[in-house]
Amino acid sequence: MNSTKQDLLYRGFMTDTIIQIIEDEPLHANLLERALRQACFTTAIAADGIRGWQEVYETLPALILLDLMLPGMSGREICRLVRSTPRTRHIPIIMLTAVGTEEDRIVGLEMGADDYVVKPFSPREIVSRVQAVLRRTRAALPKPIRLVDASVTVQGPYFEVSWQDRLLTLSTTELALLRCLLAHEGKLIGITELVAALGEEQGRSTQEEVDHVIRFLRRKLDNARTGSIDILPGYRYRFLRQEQPA
Repeated sequence: MNSTKQDLLYRGFMTDTIIQIIEDEPLHANLLERALRQACFTTAIAADGIRGWQEVYETLPALILLDLMLPGMSGREICRLVRSTPRTRHIPIIMLTAVGTEEDRIVGLEMGADDYVVKPFSPREIVSRVQAVLRRTRAALPKPIRLVDASVTVQGPYFEVSWQDRLLTLSTTELALLRCLLAHEGKLIGITELVAALGEEQGRSTQEEVDHVIRFLRRKLDNARTGSIDILPGYRYRFLRQEQPA
């Protein structure tokens, strides 16, 4: 642990610019560290999954760069722990992997990753994606976000949506898609408009990836009995509210 990190822990808080790198390949870890430090980020490196999860839980970094293939604990398991633990589930994750198939990207996004980078990567690309994810998540943090219905708000950094006395935990992407669907409640909306609703930072998402996130969101809404999403051929969708009994 470097001295900067020790000082911050001693004072009882972490800088909002610290990036936790969990990567077991020294070459890639050092490349990430140099690029991020040149962009004025503070970094911490863990070379195995167990230590990486411990550091994330203890220090609450602004963002995690997470390799999938790690000794001790896999990147998928760390992602699951981050998203299922109240203390850490708000932390954005960018996954790093040598495998870049569409199926792998979809699995990563479904697990709760905010972005996905395939090795080999350029330092400029990593810095750009880190900055983009941080802009997107920080924009949602400072104040509660009110959606179309006054009963729908986001509570704090965990994106907990309280809706009709039901609680939903949504990712940044799911929240943006829900807002767009609510704005067109009862009407068909195409995939192009939904992709646009994610903003420039997520403009690289494919139609298939967005469709998969919508299906994941639909399951959450169905389980909470707060609404449903019709999924029609041609990447068309329609949100229908489920009224609660009086």
